[in-house]
Amino acid sequence: MNSKKQLVKGIDVSDTTLEEQKTLNSFYLREIGQPADFRESPDLSEYFFIEEIEDRWNAYEASRLAMQDYPTNAEDFLSWYNKLHMAHRKIVAPFFTRLAEHSTLEELTFYIAMENEVDGRFDDVISLAQLGMTGDMKLALAENYWDEMGMGSLEEMHTVLFTASAEKLRGIAGLSSEKIQVPSAALKNGNLLLMYALRRKYHPRLLGTLAILEHTAPYRFAKTVQAMRRLGIPEDVIYYHDMHIQVDANHGKQLIERVLMTLAKDNPDIIPELCIGCLVRYNVAVDYYNSVEAEMDKITLQKEKEY
Repeated sequence: MNSKKQLVKGIDVSDTTLEEQKTLNSFYLREIGQPADFRESPDLSEYFFIEEIEDRWNAYEASRLAMQDYPTNAEDFLSWYNKLHMAHRKIVAPFFTRLAEHSTLEELTFYIAMENEVDGRFDDVISLAQLGMTGDMKLALAENYWDEMGMGSLEEMHTVLFTASAEKLRGIAGLSSEKIQVPSAALKNGNLLLMYALRRKYHPRLLGTLAILEHTAPYRFAKTVQAMRRLGIPEDVIYYHDMHIQVDANHGKQLIERVLMTLAKDNPDIIPELCIGCLVRYNVAVDYYNSVEAEMDKITLQKEKEY
């Protein structure tokens, strides 16, 4: 844990540790476990410990947000959001340029494995995001969810496709899942979605997070596909990633136009929460890509030592 600590309203806002993020991840997966695993569902007494970690993590993320006046109306919110989207593209561009143009097979495989940490339960996150919604907003997320479900085809379900793609890529690279160490920032990247989805008080933040995640996805997938084709990866492994260049472009558009803007117009007081969701996702994503790049460097260095 970081040695420098702050207290905000009595909460320690130092960053969470890898072990704490592992604890959160395990807990969240038990909360949304399969029906047959009902006996593994968390007991009420466990939530107090989890809430302490979550409160500290959220206080830490809040401490990283620059002091600013959030938009107060839908028009200003859209302008604010578009500027954040452009800033996000600019700050992650060096990582994705490296991935597309210079990554080794092992580095690419590690990145895909980390992406699977997020995508593994993404369909459940989208289903939870719909709770409590009505009207066209609910339809927008339902359409997103139906895409995640492969539009009714088990073989086309996105989690199935991604898991198969990641497994095939690990086989090609000769990189076993046991050798892949997940950094704390990668766990955060997935845990943020699960925490926001499972804690109803963060529902607006989840929607902001989902919007910027889906809106920035086509660029990430395009660069990933470029890397895969450069390295001669079979098309059946590339299929999932190539498909999402168009699919997520539509998801991002629908989330912004039919969900975020509707909320901003009808309930302007919700705008700060939407903004916080976008900003926290921005920071967590930047940390994530930095951590993945650091691990990619280690993988390459280790491979060079072996030769």
